[in-house]
Amino acid sequence: MQHNITIRLASFMAAVLLASAAAAASQDIMLNFSSLPSAQGFTYTPSGMHAGAVEGNVFSVAGGALTQNTIGQGYGSTGGGILYVRPGIITAAEASELYVNARCLQVEGSGIGAAGQMGFCFGITTGSAQYAVSLTPTQVFVIAPSGSVAVAGTYDNTAFHDWQLSYAPPSTFHVYRDGVLIHTGTAGGAVAANRLFLGDGTGGANAHVEVRAFHFLQGAAVPAEASSWGGVKALFR
Repeated sequence: MQHNITIRLASFMAAVLLASAAAAASQDIMLNFSSLPSAQGFTYTPSGMHAGAVEGNVFSVAGGALTQNTIGQGYGSTGGGILYVRPGIITAAEASELYVNARCLQVEGSGIGAAGQMGFCFGITTGSAQYAVSLTPTQVFVIAPSGSVAVAGTYDNTAFHDWQLSYAPPSTFHVYRDGVLIHTGTAGGAVAANRLFLGDGTGGANAHVEVRAFHFLQGAAVPAEASSWGGVKALFR
């Protein structure tokens, strides 16, 4: 009898540990733009060429939106950025979805950032690879092993649109704009970090952007495929 109880107890504890691991991998993070992300568990992180940039000079909130304006902050070096970061929460073996409602009003840049790419971006870094979407007023960029790559087509991103970055392990990602698939990739860029992020991702470009929604889901929190775009849109609110 004692032997059976011990086995059952061990099985129960194993189930608890497995459930705890699953819960730890699951994430449901939504920003509320009545306050800055730094007041909601994200770390304001200026670095490289932008080291020392004051948060209040770059980001502000009003009317339920986050404004990033790094225009005039200086550019010319690809190193550095001005990001909001939530570190240590990405599990590379778990599927994730990042929903963002945003528009890009202006960019400036030089060199390999001449088109303004990465002056505003959002995405995840899984520990060894980074998956990100970057907006300019007329283009969309993603991160690939070769660096930032333009998505085919021309877009009017000066109006608000719903953006979705979907990650499926081990390395596939999809980008949707207002529910329409615009890009599929099979690998991200090599970056040794673990983080969820948004903001200015480079010293080579700056951007003026407004963000009205930011919602990240991972693991068990990721919904089954929605039956309609209306069902997906509900995740932006």
